[in-house]
Amino acid sequence: MKAGDVTLGHVFAADHHLVVPLFQRPYVWSQDANWEPLWTDVRTAAEEVEAEVFDEHGRHDPRTYFLGAVVIQSRRHLPRRLSSSNVIDGQQRLTTLQVLLAASRRVALRIDAATSAGLFSTLLENKREAIHPDHQEDLHKLWPLPQDNGAFRWALREDGSSVPPPLRDTSW
Repeated sequence: MKAGDVTLGHVFAADHHLVVPLFQRPYVWSQDANWEPLWTDVRTAAEEVEAEVFDEHGRHDPRTYFLGAVVIQSRRHLPRRLSSSNVIDGQQRLTTLQVLLAASRRVALRIDAATSAGLFSTLLENKREAIHPDHQEDLHKLWPLPQDNGAFRWALREDGSSVPPPLRDTSW
């Protein structure tokens, strides 16, 4: 086991599939108790980054923010599958952050900020070229529990469409 500080960008950057295992509880975060405090933290961090000034040489040391611990466990690599890990702790936070990133991508698309939308997509989806046709669920960086899957995929949709067509269940 290895512990250390990792940026959120690093967690979602690689072509890797994070899977919420069946022994985890379903998604239970609520607006008042969880979403609003997280949004306040994210908004405060963004406003502080906007307010940071560069030194006289044009350099700046960006601040970092602690969003909580995440524990992942590598899974056995199966043929024709992306590398993957089980989310042991932090699934509620990671799921919420994926939904926040997806909403940000939709806003970027709506205002024709294609580059920003593309950057958000890299944090939400693995490269399509790396996905085997038999395992389309590997497209998503995070794969929730079966009972959360429909709502999660609806939240991650790019446009105003309804829930994407169901993917076949590939429980391992």
